[in-house]
Amino acid sequence: MVSKIILVGMMGAGKTTIGKLLSNKLGYDFIDLDKIIEEKSGVKINTIFEIEGEAGFRERELQVLSDSIEKDKVIISTGGGIVTNEKSRAQLIKHNTLVIYLKANLQTLCNRLKNDNSRPILNVDDKEQVIERILEEREPYYQYLADMDVDTSHMKSIDVVKFIIKKMDAI
Repeated sequence: MVSKIILVGMMGAGKTTIGKLLSNKLGYDFIDLDKIIEEKSGVKINTIFEIEGEAGFRERELQVLSDSIEKDKVIISTGGGIVTNEKSRAQLIKHNTLVIYLKANLQTLCNRLKNDNSRPILNVDDKEQVIERILEEREPYYQYLADMDVDTSHMKSIDVVKFIIKKMDAI
């Protein structure tokens, strides 16, 4: 059985929810990179973006990923944009990890994120247009990195976890 599982995908795809459930089922530690970044910096992700910009945030994210990926029996939930950083993609590839792309269709993502005001990028009038643009930009990276992909659009979280475990057993 693989000892490092990395969850990638768009905001709203279910990485944190699925990661927590999967870690409970497998007895692995769960690491949410965004949460670790906030704990280490003492401020919210939004504040880091405001002060340091995306480049500063991506450097922090890379460092937390590098530290986290060294652990065994771990499930790591990444931020949706981690795949846009070439150094982070290289980290995901070089370690013996199972990268799972949790995906959801545009309508599902929009429904899940419609009341989310915690993400500055979505504090716009036309959230759907922004989500669609980001999805188009990141989709090739998610596909490239993924050892497995799971469409969470029409599945309950526990069913996604069961599906992942079943597919892992077949690997």
